[in-house]
Amino acid sequence: MKTSVIINERNGSVVSQQTRYANTWMKRLVGLLSEKTMKSGDGLWILPCRSIHTIGMRFPIDVVFLDQNNRVKKLGKAIRPFRFCSAMKGTKSVLELPVGAITEAGLQPGDTLLVQ
Repeated sequence: MKTSVIINERNGSVVSQQTRYANTWMKRLVGLLSEKTMKSGDGLWILPCRSIHTIGMRFPIDVVFLDQNNRVKKLGKAIRPFRFCSAMKGTKSVLELPVGAITEAGLQPGDTLLVQ
């Protein structure tokens, strides 16, 4: 499966080193449900996507809601299992990350993510 490195354009920090894509109906349906944990540096970019849930997940995650230009619209830190998280208007995709990744990358609303 193809992976990408995701960079915060504003400060050059690495947001995710091994980003997988959930860009088909089946991949979006399964998401992280089959995972037991996320390792540091992992990420799952769900597209298209406007909101997420963590029902059935076994671990909390950080969540980044992005517009069509990969600009951060909203951040969700340490979203625990069995929660719903809705996005802001204009959200087109969601990047799911291990807890702490948002803080570590210094992400803020308005930042733009670059894909390498």
